[in-house]
Amino acid sequence: MQFIIFIILLISFLVILIMNDKKNNKIIKYLFTGYGIIYFLLIILFDNNYIYEFLKAIITYIWYPTYLLFVVTIIISIILFIYSLLSKKINFLNKIANYVFFLIAFVCYNTFLSLKIDPSIYSELYTSNSLLLMRITTILCIATILFNIILRMRGKYDN
Repeated sequence: MQFIIFIILLISFLVILIMNDKKNNKIIKYLFTGYGIIYFLLIILFDNNYIYEFLKAIITYIWYPTYLLFVVTIIISIILFIYSLLSKKINFLNKIANYVFFLIAFVCYNTFLSLKIDPSIYSELYTSNSLLLMRITTILCIATILFNIILRMRGKYDN
């Protein structure tokens, strides 16, 4: 029964948001923004299992990154690098951070490849050299993303 109520609530919210997109009523926009913030805070405050699993995943990502996440991080660095080269909207400090991230990730990935490590064998993957390269890349990825977010937020409030 609750599932049906949630489906009806979902459909009604969707209809209200679609109708509001055409009428552009600020009251509805602020009400739904407030609803989203309250919902976000309730999840953060009352879902202890989520917070525990999230922190565990972050720590695992940093200290024992998988080869898949390592390669995804390298791809993210390439995307940020290309975006920094082509975008005119991006801040100078963001560009420098993205350039540094790409160059360090590039060196780490090529060094990793030169070690000739088989990523399917965990005893080779988690040796000190390869683990250090993956940790450097993942920590730098998190730092770069946080740095970009902080600079963008600061830029919005400076204008």
